Amino acid sequence: MSHFATPFIVINLGCEMIYVIDQRLKTQKVPLDKSERVLTDIVSVLLHPKLLDELFIPQPAATHAVIKQLLQDISATSIMKLDDYSMGKLWDLMTMIFKWQLSVATNQNIFDISRRHLRSVATLMPEYFSREIFENALKKIDIIAQKFEDDDYNCLCSALIIWFSEYHTKISVLLRLGLQKKDGTFCLPYTLNPNFLKKLGENIYKYDNTKKREDEYCPDTSEIYLVRILPMELLRLEHSNCCYQIYVAD
Repeated sequence: MSHFATPFIVINLGCEMIYVIDQRLKTQKVPLDKSERVLTDIVSVLLHPKLLDELFIPQPAATHAVIKQLLQDISATSIMKLDDYSMGKLWDLMTMIFKWQLSVATNQNIFDISRRHLRSVATLMPEYFSREIFENALKKIDIIAQKFEDDDYNCLCSALIIWFSEYHTKISVLLRLGLQKKDGTFCLPYTLNPNFLKKLGENIYKYDNTKKREDEYCPDTSEIYLVRILPMELLRLEHSNCCYQIYVAD
């Protein structure tokens, strides 16, 4: 079992979370200054160097409950908050879209997907936001990639596949784009548009132009609603002997 699964789960799911939040901010027509505040606050916490230092310490993969709570707490460190229903739908979107990316990554690896996630999120940030935080995260991924041999990489991929194996939710955007079947299984890579396979990790929602709902009960971004709250000062997550300190930017 790989001892580096946790940072890749958190970073990739966190980036998928930011894609959805960015879309909802635009859909709900939140003023630009507040939208930028939400994105900068969340990214500053998700990719905080001290949090990444803890995540990249070799360790068994964190439990589903730990990572879900960690990302929920990170999402609440800004002036906007997701209610429990919205967070549940967001979790379904994040886990299934990243699971789909892993399942069809025949010619790419987890490092490529992670880098693309980070670089795509960077394009959503306001110009004044420092790119140093992204460069630090990319550097940590590059360090691991340079150290990994084939067995290490295979072990990491296996750990990720096992971690996501319990998720089988049908997702509206995947159905609309022809990436998932109505029985919940993913379409085989050779049947897909090559553009999707070349850009795994990029914001998938930019390809979703249709408003048609494929299934009334499939999680969709339209079911996620942001409400305003006061920013949280500091959060500490303790669960299953796993503890991460969340650092909130001043």
